[in-house]
Amino acid sequence: MKERANTAKTKTEEPKELVLPYIIERKRMDDLASSIKDGRFREQKFRLKQSGLSKPIYLVEEFGSQYASLPEGTCLQAVTNTQVVDGFTVKITKDQQESAAFLTIMTRCLQSRYRGRSVTSISIDELQSQPSESFNYEVETELVTFGELNRASMKNQQLSVKDMFAKHLLQLHGVSVEKAKAIVEKFGNPASLIAAYEELGDPAKCAQLLASLKYGKTGRQIGPTLSTHISKLYANVILK
Repeated sequence: MKERANTAKTKTEEPKELVLPYIIERKRMDDLASSIKDGRFREQKFRLKQSGLSKPIYLVEEFGSQYASLPEGTCLQAVTNTQVVDGFTVKITKDQQESAAFLTIMTRCLQSRYRGRSVTSISIDELQSQPSESFNYEVETELVTFGELNRASMKNQQLSVKDMFAKHLLQLHGVSVEKAKAIVEKFGNPASLIAAYEELGDPAKCAQLLASLKYGKTGRQIGPTLSTHISKLYANVILK
């Protein structure tokens, strides 16, 4: 669900359709299981994080475990990781009726929260470059345009080196969206990461290169286990 703000105007009085910082991805439990199996789930979370909208929400609709292609426990663990590790808000509903009720309440809350407020447009690049402490997470008034959001969310868009690097990292076990983002922001591309390993030279030092790297709003560290795992892929290129 993309809730749009009232039409805003720039200094040149050109109208722009702006998007509130909320986006909802609805998944029925059987669809969630399928997307976990084929890798779409991680890719979707990555695109939602890259959208520039700060309040992504997963709406997971129960559908009966007998229809899922994975055990219910596996699906619930993925939902928990999405909330705790990746920082998404997660809402679980019983059926379509409860999902519709949730969306109705969300819409009314947003209408009430933004009614009468002045909003301005900002590009996704400008929004993502702002320090997190500068945001008012309750009521954000610097919003991206619907056109820019649409372009950024396209599945078949030409990906940058950073995007491809992040998608590659996400295929590794234990790498969440926030962890991949931290590594990409630090090194930018695989060549830079490999060069950092090459400069260290020693396998033991390479294994700990990413251990203290912080990720996400909580500032937690990637840790030695995952750091070692990543080094086995990238550092082995130059340490064999």
